[in-house]
Amino acid sequence: MTGPAAGAGDGNSTDMSTDMSTDMSTGTSPTTVLVEVTDTISIGYTTGIQRVVREVIAGLRGPAGAGLRIVPIVKPSAMADYRSLTADEDQRLRDHPPGGRAGRRADNFGRLSPIVRVLGDLRIVIWTRVTLGRIRRRTREFHPLHAELALGPPSPGSIFLDLEGSWHDPEPRSELLPRLHGDGVASVVFVHDVMPVAHPEWFDPRHIAVFESWLDAHLRWSSLFLTNSECTARDLRAAALERCRPDIDVVVVPLGADYTSDETATSTMPEDLPVEARRFLLVVGTLEPRKNQRVVLDAFDRLRQDHPDLAVVFVGKEGWMVDDLVSRLRSDPEFERRVLWFGGIDDGELSWLYQHAFLSIAPSRYEGLGVPVLEALANGCPTISSTGGAQPEAGAGFTELFDPDDVDTLTGLIRRHLDDPAHHKSMVESAGRYTPPTWSDSARVVADALLDVELTDPRPFGAKG
Repeated sequence: MTGPAAGAGDGNSTDMSTDMSTDMSTGTSPTTVLVEVTDTISIGYTTGIQRVVREVIAGLRGPAGAGLRIVPIVKPSAMADYRSLTADEDQRLRDHPPGGRAGRRADNFGRLSPIVRVLGDLRIVIWTRVTLGRIRRRTREFHPLHAELALGPPSPGSIFLDLEGSWHDPEPRSELLPRLHGDGVASVVFVHDVMPVAHPEWFDPRHIAVFESWLDAHLRWSSLFLTNSECTARDLRAAALERCRPDIDVVVVPLGADYTSDETATSTMPEDLPVEARRFLLVVGTLEPRKNQRVVLDAFDRLRQDHPDLAVVFVGKEGWMVDDLVSRLRSDPEFERRVLWFGGIDDGELSWLYQHAFLSIAPSRYEGLGVPVLEALANGCPTISSTGGAQPEAGAGFTELFDPDDVDTLTGLIRRHLDDPAHHKSMVESAGRYTPPTWSDSARVVADALLDVELTDPRPFGAKG
């Protein structure tokens, strides 16, 4: 895997020519960084992890990545070799698709949807997703394109950067990482959170098992760990200590809040925003138990009668184990008027929502960082955040805080904004003074960390001499 083969996307070719000029000016060869993007380019919507992957790679392909040759790679199946990207795939890596739509997962199976809804969302959706995924991988496995763009063995001294949510990528890290290590390739991983091991009650047992295998492989073979917050770094070190790897090297990467990749994009009001939502609370994030959207609905129920002009807007696709929440949303008597659930919106629409929301509320029980907090403040939106995980860290003193189980405090904080215009104005002004980190900052920290990576002893960590 020394570089893109003939026929690779124009983006890779441009990066290679840039590296050549760097070589001539510095007299040194750039370090090749292989970045798997199999999951990122195959998903047709944007969540937090896909945004991190796209923005960091974009930054590393620019001036921040001087001294590095960034090679995005894909693995079509466990049996197929890694290959470089086609031009179409490279464009998909550069573009940010809208977020996932707001419909139920059970509605995504065409003619089978009524059966899925009757049998129950979780089990049948997981089974169907796994089965269809296997069929697609088998279909893709022998496509002639793979041989044409296949990459040769990796060059010793290269780095494999595991940047995406790769625990579901085709090749398990327990098999990939020791092979790379034996070839003299260092592995570096971005850990977005360790929730499946720290809070297993929020996850399906199969997800937990896959994540544990992924984490254990990196703890055994990787030489550097990147995280998105000090909170995640602490949790990762605690998990590593439990798994007999107490000496991991961790670098915290500040994540950007300037999330619109197209600088010409403008804020646009969602077309289906009703007139009843003149003043609204905004909650951004996938619907799932740990995101704790329920507490916002509880607070809104206490306020809606006294404040008939107040609405609540949820933005995010449906996650796991939220059938009750989805039913509560859809059965609300003012659903699609004062209780709204949006999905499939683009960055311009999300910007508009942040900029016009009365308040942004981040109610999660835990976040590895809390990107909606960064985004809301970056758009000048006053924000109420729970104390879950790294969210106070993300808010940097610019947010009002509440315990994620304390609906009374949350209701009181919202009510104060509604009843005290001076207080609300002061929090708007405070948000306006917030200076957000940028994705250029993120890329520079990642680049510096990669340039400092040294190849380790070919034995795994913890091996005896």
